[in-house]
Amino acid sequence: MQNNFLNRYTRGWYFVLPGLIAMLLIVAFPLGIAARFSLHDVLLYDFDNQWFVGIDNYIRAWSDPLFINSVKVTALFTLANTLGCLLVGLLVAFMLSGKRIRFKAGWMALFLLPFVMTPVIVGITWRLFMWEPDFGVINQILGFFGMTGPYWLTDSSTALFATALTNAWHLTPMAILVLYAALTTIPDDMYEAAKVDGAGAFQTLWYVVLPMIRAHILFVSIIIMTSAFREFDMVYTMTGGGPGRSTTVMSILAYNRGIANQDMGMANTIAFTMFMIMAVVAWLYIKVYKVNKEASA
Repeated sequence: MQNNFLNRYTRGWYFVLPGLIAMLLIVAFPLGIAARFSLHDVLLYDFDNQWFVGIDNYIRAWSDPLFINSVKVTALFTLANTLGCLLVGLLVAFMLSGKRIRFKAGWMALFLLPFVMTPVIVGITWRLFMWEPDFGVINQILGFFGMTGPYWLTDSSTALFATALTNAWHLTPMAILVLYAALTTIPDDMYEAAKVDGAGAFQTLWYVVLPMIRAHILFVSIIIMTSAFREFDMVYTMTGGGPGRSTTVMSILAYNRGIANQDMGMANTIAFTMFMIMAVVAWLYIKVYKVNKEASA
């Protein structure tokens, strides 16, 4: 009797235990190490000598103009990616969900191609073939219309736009995939009722489609936001954080502090600050998601 009682409340843990152990090893342990190093002065090639400094690294970081600049650059980069991916993803998903669209599987496979490429390959490809000032595709198109394109990646006024657009091109397929799946769950009756009421395409999108897929929009927005917020590979292969500091996102600044300056304490401080910012954003997302779920129930 007692064994049955224990099995009833412990059997489920056998199934989740491997996942919990993996989570502790892959996420919690490195996170704990990063948090510990952020409170110490640690040099890259001298890990044996560490000095506890408390929150001095955080005070130094937030009083450093380069760190403040990296926070602003990261915020702009993340915001541009999130809005761009959602708008384009929703538009493409809405078009693909149309009844008259043929070869949907083929179109979907074509739109998903950028997502299967690695960020490094995307960054190098766009740097060499799209943003190159003399023979790049972008400036060739502008030249066809009689305009002279700038030196996109070496001009501090255009470099962030170019890197954000490239990263959005890479992440938009995720938005297309999730939103297209969400659109297929909307009953045809809803579209027909909107048509009977005289609603046009924009009104149908605004008053019928968006309210029914807002949970999916919230979900994909947080995935894109976290992905863009921690982006390193693509930005580094395209600009290395330059020109100047115009594309130095927080992940690149952490890399520079840890590798170039050998200050692993500050590098971990920046990295852990990134984690805390994303933790707050994720908490807000869960709150908003619950409010939307209760409103739609």
